[in-house]
Amino acid sequence: MGTPLINRFQYWLGVWRGPITWSDGRSALMQFRFEPAFNGQAIEVRTVAFDADGAVLTCGHGFLSLGRDGRVVNNMYYNLVGFALLHEVPDDPGMLSLQGPLPGNRRIDIAMYVEGDDFSLSSRITEGYAARDEGPRTVTHMRRIGPPAPAGGSP
Repeated sequence: MGTPLINRFQYWLGVWRGPITWSDGRSALMQFRFEPAFNGQAIEVRTVAFDADGAVLTCGHGFLSLGRDGRVVNNMYYNLVGFALLHEVPDDPGMLSLQGPLPGNRRIDIAMYVEGDDFSLSSRITEGYAARDEGPRTVTHMRRIGPPAPAGGSP
């Protein structure tokens, strides 16, 4: 029997890759890796974006876990924004929406959705304390390229 976190995101585990278009119009190839960690109490997330020549453009690393209220908490580092602590906000069932403050009076919101072997992600960084739903979003649509890791993960 898996943990509540692994049970909810079991199908997300594995490696995903596809094109990304950033809010400023640049594009690249994005890869996400979701693996269980800490005996299934967390999911390790590693991201990397490559240019056409295979050079790394961006990278990120974080952990999804459940807070006391049962919602997802994402403790992450992304080289373009630094460290962030994001919290799940209510959204459509099956979708994971996360929001939180960033250094420099900015905020980020991220929406992720998996359907079949397609993984979609969109994000937006806004200025100021009150995030506004305006401006372009960064968008990626990836396909599964690697099998899920065994449930539970290493401690």
